[in-house]
Amino acid sequence: MEKAVFIAKKEHIPLISNGFTRIYFGQEFCERLIPSREDLEEVLKFAGDGGLAFTLVTPFLTEQYLSRWMETAKKVHDRMPDAEIVINDWGFLRLIRKDLASHPCLLGRLLCKQKRGPQILRIIDKVPPSMLDHFRRSTSDVPITREFLKAQGITRIELDNLLQGMERDNDIPGSLYYPYGYITVTRLCLSNSCTSRKESLRAIFPCRKECQHISFTLTHKDMPVPVYLAGNAQFYHFDKLPDNPERLNIDRLVFEPEIPV
Repeated sequence: MEKAVFIAKKEHIPLISNGFTRIYFGQEFCERLIPSREDLEEVLKFAGDGGLAFTLVTPFLTEQYLSRWMETAKKVHDRMPDAEIVINDWGFLRLIRKDLASHPCLLGRLLCKQKRGPQILRIIDKVPPSMLDHFRRSTSDVPITREFLKAQGITRIELDNLLQGMERDNDIPGSLYYPYGYITVTRLCLSNSCTSRKESLRAIFPCRKECQHISFTLTHKDMPVPVYLAGNAQFYHFDKLPDNPERLNIDRLVFEPEIPV
């Protein structure tokens, strides 16, 4: 079982301990949090000096940021041609296949649809076995989807560790993220300007990157577990791994020492 560690910013480098053989670096949820040239160089150097494999994580993208993230991908490709790129935007995959045709690409969590909402825990003991099995799977298990992914050169699928348990029938290897599972994401960043905002929340304000030092814990009597809000995304915490990940064709664990924002 390969063990990887996800660092969303270079300041997380000290959190990397022995036992990891790969670094995930980048951003899944916000195109604005693109790594600076200096930060990328520092993390790539750390990986190279330590003999660690490297995976660049990229978010969903608008036209405004496509070219900037493509520049980042090319920098990684030039330094580490065998590095992986996690794709969370179909348009970005098309650009990668045009300019970096043979580069290893992984299907990100945003494009791999799973039943992630914690509220599902309230009904799992009330549904038939066939429905529970459905809740434990992802869209990548559908044969036509799997063949599409292979045709796009996807070599790995990134997965969340579901609260309700997991089932998987797929010959494409999977990576399992823990202990933070992603629930949902939006372009309307609830952390944006949270320390100074006086206007209505129903707008997209200039980014001050509050998400880098502020997060919120949301609880409710009807919510089975706490929900963590960081930036424009919500997460749950779940550190119990499946008993036999290999049975699910999961051969990589991706540890997140902090919420990946």
